[in-house]
Amino acid sequence: MTPGDANKVVESLRKGIPPDGQVRHFTVGRTSETSQLLGRLEEQKSGPLLLHANFGAGKSHLLRFIREAALEQGFAISWVELDAKSAVRFNRMDQILGAICRGIEIPGCTGERGVRSLFNLACTSIEEHRRLGAASSFWHEMTNGWEWDFSEAFDSPAMFIALRAWRCGGRSVQDLIEDWMFQPWNYRSQRKQLYMRLVEDLRRYFRDPRADWQFFADDIFRFDRQAYQQSWAMLRDIETICLESGLKGFIILFDEFEKALVDLNNIKYQEAAFWNLFQFYSGKQFSGMTYFAVTPEFVHRCKTLLLQSGRWDYDYSRFDKLPSFEMSPLSREDMELLAERITDAHGVAYGWQPRGICKPHLTQAVRQSLGLNVPDQTRQAIRAVVTTLDRLLEDGQ
Repeated sequence: MTPGDANKVVESLRKGIPPDGQVRHFTVGRTSETSQLLGRLEEQKSGPLLLHANFGAGKSHLLRFIREAALEQGFAISWVELDAKSAVRFNRMDQILGAICRGIEIPGCTGERGVRSLFNLACTSIEEHRRLGAASSFWHEMTNGWEWDFSEAFDSPAMFIALRAWRCGGRSVQDLIEDWMFQPWNYRSQRKQLYMRLVEDLRRYFRDPRADWQFFADDIFRFDRQAYQQSWAMLRDIETICLESGLKGFIILFDEFEKALVDLNNIKYQEAAFWNLFQFYSGKQFSGMTYFAVTPEFVHRCKTLLLQSGRWDYDYSRFDKLPSFEMSPLSREDMELLAERITDAHGVAYGWQPRGICKPHLTQAVRQSLGLNVPDQTRQAIRAVVTTLDRLLEDGQ
């Protein structure tokens, strides 16, 4: 770990945030849990999983652990932070799709997020198959024999239009596609612009047999029609692109999931959000892996919200069928081991040798934090360790 890397780690831990790129090094205890999660990746086990832990007790940490492991094993991932008060509400699948597209990461593209790296990977894979004359490949079918005129290989007609225009258009066209994928709801009144830029202006590169009116009649540029069917179809196509480009699959990680549901102040919105959750659970709309960070009271809170709104005939058994994963709390010994690793990073970041000198102080800080009757003991303990190290460094010990 370089001093620069160590400094970023310490600054993240100072806020109680898991350090990107170093999460597994700062993962202690919970050996059986982490082994199960890694096994799930190795088995490429599809479907959703609720990660249960109290606030500040490691949900986001384990999500980031999964992210790092998944990227290393060859999966594409998308990290989604939900916010019911902004444009990432779980009752709106077009908003969820936009957030997923914004959060896409693929192996080997450190620091890059979004559909750009995914589409570039797809175009590279298509060109390789075309050069090899792979007539039996998915890409040969999708491009209609490399002609790009028309295809129904993707579930979403919009995906074919987007990928075709990405391949033959310039940077400005790619920027438009990126913005469309990131904020599809903003383009409901700009469908003509999308048609002109992504189809009409590029017809010299292909011979699409459809007239202009068909694109509008078929709602090809809309993601909010027919119960958001094209939003779901686009998710399936993203996974297809990942698999056909040589990756192991596509994993979606939802952070702050429970808060986003509770903050929806309309019972109809909450019901729609619950329905979307059950759609992920069924696997029919999207068969990839999804992880949701929630507290142990999640199911009870969901049922209570519905009961308080008089939804007596709701099928509450659906919540009990959601697969969940309980995370055990960190022990004092685990926290003291974590404190040692934080100490090493702090020493590298600020060029001093805190090992040995600071141990009694850190042990006391950990024990005091774990003695607090608060739900986020782990986060408080991490902050206390960093604060203690800062103080000892300033005191010259």
